[in-house]
Amino acid sequence: MKYKLIALDLDGTLKNSQNKTTPKTIQTLIQAQELGIKIVLASGRPTPGLRYEAKELQLDKYDGYLLSFNGARVSSVKTNQTIYEQTLSSDDAKSIYEHAKKFDLTCLIYEGDCILSENVDDKYVKAETFINDMKLIKVDCLKDYMNKPLQKVLLTGKPEYVASILDQFKAPYEDHLSIYRSAPFFIEVMAQGIDKAASIDRLAKSLGIKQEEVMAFGDGYNDLSMIEYAGCGVAMANAVDGVKERANMITLSNNEDGIAYALQQKIKEIQ
Repeated sequence: MKYKLIALDLDGTLKNSQNKTTPKTIQTLIQAQELGIKIVLASGRPTPGLRYEAKELQLDKYDGYLLSFNGARVSSVKTNQTIYEQTLSSDDAKSIYEHAKKFDLTCLIYEGDCILSENVDDKYVKAETFINDMKLIKVDCLKDYMNKPLQKVLLTGKPEYVASILDQFKAPYEDHLSIYRSAPFFIEVMAQGIDKAASIDRLAKSLGIKQEEVMAFGDGYNDLSMIEYAGCGVAMANAVDGVKERANMITLSNNEDGIAYALQQKIKEIQ
């Protein structure tokens, strides 16, 4: 099988534990693009949080793509054209805000190059700000900034608490919103039907690429759908067990150039 599109999660996959992409992994992915393979960065991050990695991998030169907000937006790096976008309504965002208050979860949203939250001292809010290299702004009432459609609302809490309340939290919205964990301390809330697999499928079809011609790399809960969707779903050695169980292949960890190692194993199939 000749793979034509490679989808890459960032945190815990493309990025190592120092939040860096190693030269070996960068070189391998540029070589793949030189073979004509399209690269799509598929992340829960907002679009501005992907710009540095897009530059590192020269996605503008090779016409790569960004799948941000877990798939709520897909765009071309070269043209900045939006290929696909589906937003969360203002009413739904406000409802989630009120619901999160009942569960004592911290809430944040994205506005341009900024992250807005009422609790700027929350360590998980700070982590999201650092990872995306965005400005954090404290607001008195986040609900007042939800008067327009949003790509995503992010909720934070201690991992063990998030795991214990997730099913109860999302139960009222099962029929019309997409709600799931990404990192153990994050709950992602998006419009119904939004996940990485659905948006990769839309992108692949727009490019004339078949499902079996897609490779996907991931490590977290929000990567599971694309791992299952891809013709070759690759789990990192540091992936959660659920991702490993569904993957076609388990590679080395994100600290051991796992992406480069897997592509080298598959080199005959992508040439």
